[in-house]
Amino acid sequence: MNCQLILYDTDVIVDENILEFNCLYYRINTEKLAYQELSNIIDEMIPYCLRPMNISKILFRNFTNTNSQNLTFEELRVSNVSTQELLAWSTPIDLVEKYQVYLNDIDLSLSNELFYNCTQPWFGLQCQYSFEFSEDMTITDVVENEFNIKTSYLESTSILIQQLPCYTHIKCDRGGTFLCLDWREVCNGRIDCIDEGLDEAFCFDMELNQCEENEYRCHNGLCIPEEFWENGFGDADCLDRSDEFADVLYPNSCFQDPTFRCEEHSCRTNWHDFPCGDGQCVQKFDECHNGRHLLLIQSIANQGYLSDKCLIAMMCLTELIKEIRGIVCETLFMNYSVYELIKHCDPIFQFPIIPVHSNHIRFLYENISLKSASSLLIIPDYVCYDEQLCDCIKSTFFYENLTCINSSELYLTTSISGHIWIDMILSIESYFRSCINYHMFFNKMNNYANQTLVLLYQCDNSSKLISKHRIFDENIDCCMSDDENDKLSCQLNSKHRIKCINESKCLSSLHTHDDCPFTENQLEKKISFSKICDGSDEFIFKDLNGKIYTDESQCNYWPCNNMYSQCDGFWTCPNGKDEENCTQTPCQSETYPCISPYNYSLICLSSQRVNDGIDDCLGAMDELRSC
Repeated sequence: MNCQLILYDTDVIVDENILEFNCLYYRINTEKLAYQELSNIIDEMIPYCLRPMNISKILFRNFTNTNSQNLTFEELRVSNVSTQELLAWSTPIDLVEKYQVYLNDIDLSLSNELFYNCTQPWFGLQCQYSFEFSEDMTITDVVENEFNIKTSYLESTSILIQQLPCYTHIKCDRGGTFLCLDWREVCNGRIDCIDEGLDEAFCFDMELNQCEENEYRCHNGLCIPEEFWENGFGDADCLDRSDEFADVLYPNSCFQDPTFRCEEHSCRTNWHDFPCGDGQCVQKFDECHNGRHLLLIQSIANQGYLSDKCLIAMMCLTELIKEIRGIVCETLFMNYSVYELIKHCDPIFQFPIIPVHSNHIRFLYENISLKSASSLLIIPDYVCYDEQLCDCIKSTFFYENLTCINSSELYLTTSISGHIWIDMILSIESYFRSCINYHMFFNKMNNYANQTLVLLYQCDNSSKLISKHRIFDENIDCCMSDDENDKLSCQLNSKHRIKCINESKCLSSLHTHDDCPFTENQLEKKISFSKICDGSDEFIFKDLNGKIYTDESQCNYWPCNNMYSQCDGFWTCPNGKDEENCTQTPCQSETYPCISPYNYSLICLSSQRVNDGIDDCLGAMDELRSC
């Protein structure tokens, strides 16, 4: 078998200081389970390129494999070598195209252009690359093998943190040498770089961004074509996945999945918002398959000025680890040794030494050795913050350059998951979400034109500004929770919000709860003619007398077999007449087209899920035995 590893884009092009060249293209065309666990056809072309940080790092391009034979274009022509043969020999596409130009015009300036005849497993312009796999492996084999051999942290017998990419275009201090910045943590609404907060610099401009009439505005402010909004194909098109319905199920296999749904997506802001670095999103401190959560725990274990014994005691009290420095935490609690260790903590100390949230929220402990119950030891006495950024939170006292509040005034939740530390952190993140982002603080009203300010909402009793698109989205962005007032939710007149019929309430796409009365969760908008009497209730309206109609009302005499219903993959006629004699089908073999009951769009259902007792299609089309 002749393995083909054909390079694209072999010319180094410097575009806005971005270097990218020598690309191998991985084509994937397969069927995978989408977010709603229904079949989805994936057809993607993924480039794997060399991307050095600067031009000085590409000097290796002068490397030539001494075992390779080189021939000029003229020698190739004399030997009657065709471009098809060059492609079969894994010749870079740019060189093949240049050779074809030479054959067409016999351009003498190209006659001495060199072709390097590589022997397997070598490939490239100068035969400078090879993979540590079988000689007969294609790029498809290489990529799939590389991802398939990855073992989940949960299944591994040893603690192995997989190598993860770091976003290096921003100088970022994560509080230690372990955890680096993932690109998904840029402009995610929380400061992850504790030094200067550069990961949130200029992100406020996204709050101001508005989309065109034929576009859908993602929750993060980016825009996608409107036809991609809840298009029913399961995989999200918004970077933050906010275009698909709220109860989306994240794929858990991203550590073994190279496709766009993992590699090119960030986490939603209202739940499971810790990025594992490969597309998987978990709640903070929950386990990532690739082990990135361990790096987060290691950053918390940064010793700083704490004594060894104090650090050991506090880390064990978090219950995030089982062992530290050879000491098993369980034994500390069994023989009450933890009380001896905490005596070595200062009367007032900070733990962890890095902020627990954003770049200024910190835990402060006072006279911890005087506490009696071990369950209370890990609960901080005070939570300290930057008063300038949290201008609506009343302080208790000042500690160094921070403003602090007694933790008892925050009513920290410690009984949600049974894990006190995790519950506290989640409570803190929720409570201080209303604080101003550092860079937002210096981009206040007077920095923007008046026509821009109409796009913003100013929180009550605060100088914080948010996009009006964040109103009533299940994220409390204001300290008075006034942004979640449903009376304000219809001010945008957005056609992409769910309008409740009997009240002035418009739900955001991020809503996970059905806040409209029963049967009213439908969008009021103009009906496309092709949607009328197509077999699915998508729109609800009231006439002047208050009688409710849908787009499927009074369809008894509507012909089911028409130009809009024919061969669309959905049985509009009870006997399926509209799907007979179709030359093409939108689904691959062993799958059947039907309409999703979640968002009324066309999906491809696996044959294994037909007549399995579970209604996967609208109207139980897949369960004809029970109809």
